[in-house]
This record gives sequence, C-alpha cells and structure tokens, in this order.
Amino acid sequence: MTVHLYLVRHGETEMNRAQRLQGITDGPLTAKGLAAAATLGTILKHVHFDAAYSSDRRRAKQTAKAILDQHPDAPPLQELTGLREYYFGGNEGMKNTALMRKTQRRFGLGAFAKMWLVAPQFRTLVRNFHAMDDTGQAETFDALMTRIDTTFKQIVAANQPEANVLVVAHGVSLSALIYQLAPKQLPVTLLKNTSVSLVDACATWQVRGVDLTSEKAVLALTPDARPMANHPAQ
Repeated sequence: MTVHLYLVRHGETEMNRAQRLQGITDGPLTAKGLAAAATLGTILKHVHFDAAYSSDRRRAKQTAKAILDQHPDAPPLQELTGLREYYFGGNEGMKNTALMRKTQRRFGLGAFAKMWLVAPQFRTLVRNFHAMDDTGQAETFDALMTRIDTTFKQIVAANQPEANVLVVAHGVSLSALIYQLAPKQLPVTLLKNTSVSLVDACATWQVRGVDLTSEKAVLALTPDARPMANHPAQ
C-alpha cells in the first residue's frame, strides 16, 4: 500500500515578510502569498487529489483552498490541529535575528553556528527554540515529533492505496516529518513558502522530493499517469 503525500508549506504572511517567529499565531496570507498559492494550484491542477488536509491556521487553510480551487473535483478540506506549526511559547512574534542574538549570548558563537548554520541540525534547532523560551511553554522536540508522526500515520490510515493526498501545513511541522525520514535532504533554512515536498507512504516511507518551487521540478515528480485511488460507488 502506498499513499502519495503532497506536502505544501503555506504562502507568505506578514510575519514571514517581517521575519518573525510564527507558530500558533493565526495570521492570513499576504497578497503575494495568495497569488503564489493560486499559481501552485495551477501547477498541480492535473493531479487528482483524493483527500486534502490542512492545519486549522488561516494561512494553511487559505493556501489549501487556493490550490483546490483549481480542481473541479476537489475533495473537501479537512482541518487537523495535529498539523499546526511548532509553538514558540513566549518567543512567538520575535524577530529571527533577535532569537539568533539571544542564542549567541547564552551559548556562545560555536553553539550558535551549530544550531543555525550546519545541516542537518533540525533536532538541535528545535531544542534551541525550546531552551530560548524563558516561559517554558515552547514545544519540546520529542513532543513535536510524536505529534507529527501520529498525525501523518492517521492521514495515511484514512486513505486508500495509491491515493494522492494534499497536506498543507507549516515550515517546522512539515520539516519534522522530512527530518524523521531523510534528514540529509532537509535544507538548512527548512522549507520555503508554497514549496512542495513529496513523500510516498508505504511499508518503508520514501521522500521523493523536498522544497520544490519550480514548475519543472514539481511536474517531474507528478506524472499524469499516476493512478487514482478507487472510489466507492456513489
């Protein structure tokens, strides 16, 4: 049994543009983000999606709906809280550069370089997010990984073999799945807005593409001949 997962990070938001930490903060897309999501929907319009999921944050729902608007036979969008972004606790809204300075002051230049500049240091990066939250509310690495693992297993179990499934979520939460499966394929800067990553979920899950942003790269991994899942009689 293989379920084909199309993982999409949401489009640009005002907090993305301002380079601020945006976890559970619920903000909408910018005009640029909406346009990019619509463009991605055009790129993916030949892919028949048997199911579609997003986190319950507006930026993810808007992105998913813009993509599905290009599909006359689009399935209903299902919202899952398990797909939410990492929670930064008391650091929600902090500028990225401010968090970097805070890390450097507390742990030194060597630790800063390891946490922010060397791939694949996703585990260290997330643990730093938690350590830098003086309120103690930020999600731990283990909690994040358990949440993402559980949520994606539920998605796969709910779909038929050979189903094409759209999943729209967030930079850190989607990176958690990729890190679990193929850590060396995860970019240092994680995933770009409206990028596509493809994962085949089967007995051995396989990452087929990560952080794809060009039409050529996306279409190279989404052949028209991919079989559709069988649908029950209406």
